[in-house]
Amino acid sequence: MIKAAFFDLGDTLCDYQAAAQVAIGSACEYAVTHAPALTAGGLREAYLRDVRHAEEEARRWVASRFGSSSGVDDQSYRLWQRALEKCGVANPILAHAVALHYQLARMRALRLFPDALPALQALQGRVRVGVIAEGSPGIVNEELGLLELRGLLTTVVVEGEAGFAKRDAQLFLHALREAACQPAQAAHVGDSLQYDVAPARQAGLMTVWVNRSGGVADGADAPDRTVSSLQPVPDLLLGRP
Repeated sequence: MIKAAFFDLGDTLCDYQAAAQVAIGSACEYAVTHAPALTAGGLREAYLRDVRHAEEEARRWVASRFGSSSGVDDQSYRLWQRALEKCGVANPILAHAVALHYQLARMRALRLFPDALPALQALQGRVRVGVIAEGSPGIVNEELGLLELRGLLTTVVVEGEAGFAKRDAQLFLHALREAACQPAQAAHVGDSLQYDVAPARQAGLMTVWVNRSGGVADGADAPDRTVSSLQPVPDLLLGRP
């Protein structure tokens, strides 16, 4: 019987990707107004070229410097600084301003998926509901406040605060201790095979992969259940037909 249901935050409960796209466009337009030699399209291309590499750097930074909320901010600054330099503008002050504009714009654009709130509400009073999130505690807590999720959660575990990276099964075991339940009594719901399904399985939790994009799971990372939205998750976790 499931007693605790943990959810990933970004791209599971809320649409990080859509918010990021809006924020990137806004930041590029902002940069152009302060450096007319730039083009928004050129800066956007330079920024996006480094995004995946920068995301991995940010994860490694958080994994090696637990407890700080400044790492992701620093990483954002360095990413925008590199993008500007590739476009011929070496201006650290502008890079800092653009990074800040991006972060504020992303926060303003962040929205829950339409199926998120009904799923969380359906579990209230039946299981303990928590979030296991990557990133820095300061940013995650701000996101939870903006999305008005705090009142629905009994447990919030953030990799940069707990002392373990998101891909580490120890983070999920830490969440179990916080929720006072055993692995067999808990489930984790997330969109990433690498950062949600694999470590949660290693920790002994039931895993639910939210596959909104129609991807394919290989044998090593195969989840216990796959859903295309959060709509069926409450019935699945509560054992209802």
